[in-house]
Amino acid sequence: MRIQSLSVAAALLVGLITGANAATQDFRINGELITKAQQEQLIKSYTDHGQLRTPQLEKLAKHLLKRDTLLMQEARRLDLENRADVKNQIEAARRKILMAAVVADWIKRHPISEEEIRTQFQVEQERWGDTEVQVRHILVKDEDIAKTLLKKVRSGEDFDRLAREYSNDTPQNKANGGIIDWTSPNMFDKDFADSFKKLKPGQIVKHPVQTRLGWHVIKLEGKRPAERWRDYETSAPLVRQLLMQREVQTYVDRLISEAKIEQVAPAKTKVK
Repeated sequence: MRIQSLSVAAALLVGLITGANAATQDFRINGELITKAQQEQLIKSYTDHGQLRTPQLEKLAKHLLKRDTLLMQEARRLDLENRADVKNQIEAARRKILMAAVVADWIKRHPISEEEIRTQFQVEQERWGDTEVQVRHILVKDEDIAKTLLKKVRSGEDFDRLAREYSNDTPQNKANGGIIDWTSPNMFDKDFADSFKKLKPGQIVKHPVQTRLGWHVIKLEGKRPAERWRDYETSAPLVRQLLMQREVQTYVDRLISEAKIEQVAPAKTKVK
């Protein structure tokens, strides 16, 4: 009796599995065959990312294949593949795909080890330091203007408003009232970072600070223990990405350095 029950259950399971794929079958659009395998492959691209297989998903896959096939048929009817601008775009896409494939293949053959990630994490952690700050600044080109603005903010005028009005920093920084969000002091020019080293949150420098960018009026908004590079498990994916980018750049640089590159003289114009 138990064996018979198991057989019935197995038969039901087979029926469910078969039924799951029953909605897909070969069909033709204007004579062009769209196979069951094509539909299953497209459905799998969704289910591989966590989407459940449903009749709606099967219907969507069929619709997308219909759409793509009809658009390709129309492109062939219009002979777009042989139009100069389209040929250039196809070639650009082909080159982009192949270049990405070269990089992906190289990464696959040169995986980043756990030891490399841990070593680089320690380097980044030390480079970042144990403190993060939030500062606000106004950047101008002239020292006298910086002195005037410093006098205004130290007398109580709104730093945010003055930064929006006078700062020469990036449009985004200027629009945000000169705020530089939480980061390590080690990321700034030395003179810039030294200027607020002894300040308490809310305090403003006593003198304008000069860097390679110009003259700054600086206010320390906040200080806290470093939150970036604090935990290895959280930071490991970012470190892996940093190392991978660095290794790929080294690989590309090596290809360039080893390549035979020659300047070609322009063709001489024949004198009539």
